[in-house]
Amino acid sequence: MQEIKFGISISLSGRYSIQGKESFEGLTLWVKDVNNSGGIFVGEHGKKFPVDLIYYDDESTADKCLEIIERLINQDKIDVLIGPYSSGITLAASSIAEKHKKILWNHGGSSDEIFKQGFKYMVSAITPASEYFSGVINMVRKIDSEAKKITIARAEDSGFSENVATGAKLHGEKNGFKVTELKYMSGTKDFFSLLTQIKENSPDIILGVGRADDDLLLAKQIVQNKVNAKAIGLIVASIKEFGETLGKNADGFLGPSQWEEGIRIKPDFGPYSTEFVNNFRKAFNKKPDYTAAQSFNIGLIIQKCIEDAGTLDGIALREKANELDFKTFYGHFNIDPLTGAQVGHKTVIVQWIRGDKIIVYPEEISQSKPAYPFASP
Repeated sequence: MQEIKFGISISLSGRYSIQGKESFEGLTLWVKDVNNSGGIFVGEHGKKFPVDLIYYDDESTADKCLEIIERLINQDKIDVLIGPYSSGITLAASSIAEKHKKILWNHGGSSDEIFKQGFKYMVSAITPASEYFSGVINMVRKIDSEAKKITIARAEDSGFSENVATGAKLHGEKNGFKVTELKYMSGTKDFFSLLTQIKENSPDIILGVGRADDDLLLAKQIVQNKVNAKAIGLIVASIKEFGETLGKNADGFLGPSQWEEGIRIKPDFGPYSTEFVNNFRKAFNKKPDYTAAQSFNIGLIIQKCIEDAGTLDGIALREKANELDFKTFYGHFNIDPLTGAQVGHKTVIVQWIRGDKIIVYPEEISQSKPAYPFASP
């Protein structure tokens, strides 16, 4: 063996290309860093090996991803399979990985459905989708005991959106809210009817979850139609594209994030957050989003598993992942041994305030108090 072959099917074009490109950049930065340090030490061989990253564009489609994974495993003979971006594509990829008894190292699929399939070759590093909006709900309830109603607007043709909405509904009801769920088809261009229904509900909290383009357009039309609530949270509000697209109108919107530059964690393994951010800026001349952080993070997790297990054997690596409980700059890593779902890592809540994306919850790591109630631009 001359090198460790990593393989990935990634969305460099198509509907998930914004997050896919960021994910790819984070992963390539990790590959560069690990190779600059001499590679990954594999105990059974007694030396370090460089990483070779083999990748193909899946064009944001599950069918293309499946073709690519078969090619990576059967033709390219990869040692390590990294998952794609998006929950739907990850779910499809997981079944192929399972068939080949190849661990799928998941950084981009958070749908709870992934972890209900009984997959034995899954290791996930990100918080499940059903928990995404829990922080927004907890934050509002802590601030405002009088808040009573939540309206959720979600894409009905997205399993990820359904998981996020279902989790938010259950958590909202548990915290004493009356929750109304409204559905739309992804790709909708005019949200006037949906927004009219939201206004009629007079919610204290509006939560929105669709694909990135859906959420961006919904946010624009919330502003244009002067739809108000005490708190408005959208999944897409956690990425810098949101601020770039809405400009000053982004102010006030909330979003859940898997990672933010402002999180200060002392890592047990790998670089500090400031090191990652500085290196990413040098490499790509921009700030990283959490999607870049989570793909860099999956590289660190794989590296630690290999170095601790001393082998590339899939079963040994899965067993080692089951045992590990540690922190990287990205946060806590600890999985459910049965499902491979992440149970240690938690999301944070960000809010756009005066043009900047700021951590506002939980309080112990917040950079500012939340702007509440929401002030519509």
